[in-house]
Amino acid sequence: MDSGNVEHVVEVTADSLFEAAAAAVKAFREGALVDELPVPGTELRITVLPLPVEHRVRLQRVEQWAQTGTVKSPVEKLRRERVRGLLGLKDESVN
Repeated sequence: MDSGNVEHVVEVTADSLFEAAAAAVKAFREGALVDELPVPGTELRITVLPLPVEHRVRLQRVEQWAQTGTVKSPVEKLRRERVRGLLGLKDESVN
C-alpha cells in the first residue's frame, strides 16, 4: 500500500518466492501507473496460485538474499542470478 492507501497488484510467473518478489518490483519499476516505487523497506505480499498461499517479504531481504550467502547448488546459483537480473543489481559472485 502506498502513501495514498492504494494497493498495487501485479501478476508474475516465478520459480521461487524471491524471484516472484523481484519480478514484481521490476514490473512496478517499468510500469507508468505507479507513482511511488518500492524501496528496501517496502513489504511485498506474494500470493501463490492456484492454491492461495500468501507470503510477505521486505524488498531489502530479497536484495540481501540475491547478493549474499552461501550457494548450496547450481540451481540456487541460477535463481540468485535471475533475481539480481530482475532487480537490476550488480552481478557479484556469490560463494
